[in-house]
Amino acid sequence: MLVAFASSDGKTIDSHFASAPLFEMYKFAGEPQGIIHTSLSAEDLQESEDKVDVRIKMLRKCDVVYCTQIGGPAAARLVQSGIHPLKVPVGTEIEYELNRLKQLFQSKKLPPWLKKKLENKKEEGMI
Repeated sequence: MLVAFASSDGKTIDSHFASAPLFEMYKFAGEPQGIIHTSLSAEDLQESEDKVDVRIKMLRKCDVVYCTQIGGPAAARLVQSGIHPLKVPVGTEIEYELNRLKQLFQSKKLPPWLKKKLENKKEEGMI
């Protein structure tokens, strides 16, 4: 499972989804498995392109994306793309959220959206 965090410093979740300068992506399988840095630059966005579309394309393999804010239409487009958005307070540490995910998996009391996502991955042979 890939988890992305909207960040400007690589350590905290501090960005709005549509204006995040960087997404830190972690491979997660009950524990953080590794990190992939993916950044956006001015060249990634053409004036005619939709900022949300560019980010959704970049995050297309992710299952979850954490951010501080996200508009309703952007959140709906993420969900339609199979990506679950989660909002957290500005300054939340990425490491803190990774530990919370780890605890969630260990507790076996998964929220319905995560349980469904994992079931779909099992059906697709991805787990």
